Order: sequence, then C-alpha cells, then structure tokens
Amino acid sequence: MQRNTRPAGAIGTKLDAEILLAAAREEFAAQYPEADAAQLTHGPLPQMLIAVDRGIGCVVNGEGVGGIADEDGRVEVHFSYGLTWLPVQLTLEKIGTAAGDERIDLADGIRTFGSRLDVNHSLWFNRYDADNSTQ
Repeated sequence: MQRNTRPAGAIGTKLDAEILLAAAREEFAAQYPEADAAQLTHGPLPQMLIAVDRGIGCVVNGEGVGGIADEDGRVEVHFSYGLTWLPVQLTLEKIGTAAGDERIDLADGIRTFGSRLDVNHSLWFNRYDADNSTQ
C-alpha cells in the first residue's frame, strides 16, 4: 500500500452506498429508459458529499471523480453498469437521504495508487470550501 502524503483537511460526509444506489436506480429508468435499472451497481466507493466553490454541493468518489451541483441542484454521481462507469443525475435532496453522521477526509477517501489519484485529490482539495462544509 502506498503511503498517503496528501494534504488533509477537506472533510466530507460519507454517503451510505445502499441508500445512494437505491436513489440512483429510481432515477436511472427515466434517464436511460432502454436500460435495466437492476443492473446498476455501486460506483467507486466511498461516495463523499463535500462543499466546493462557496457552498456548492459536490459528490466525489473513491477514484477522485466527482460532479458539482448544477443550477437545478442536480449532481452527476457515477455508478457501474456492465463494464463501464455511468453518471446518473441525482438531486441534492436525494443525495442528502444517503448522508449519515460519518465524516471522511478526502485524503483518506480517495484511494492511493499512482499520480492520477493524487492529482484528482489535489483538484478537489483546492476547490474545497471549509466555510460551508458540514464538518
């Protein structure tokens, strides 16, 4: 295992994977009517809710891939469908149903294996908004 030397302090809320997946399956059928929602499975875990850019909601996964809420409060959250990662648009309200009490630092939540993941962490760490976070 690679030693984690990333800067710490970007604290998010760890999302319950099962609740998030259930919400995604509900939306999946409308967004991809030709696909089987039962085949949608977890994306890279953990999924973490953080605040970026002056309080905008954002979901970042264990690969350091994330989506920021748009003007309608919808976020692209990545799940697995077959052999690919597929974004599903979820409202911040639905994402909030998966938020529990567990907090997680992005430095720990994004796995450590190579420079790509470190760069992904750096991108989100630099956009993190501590003043509007739920820590």
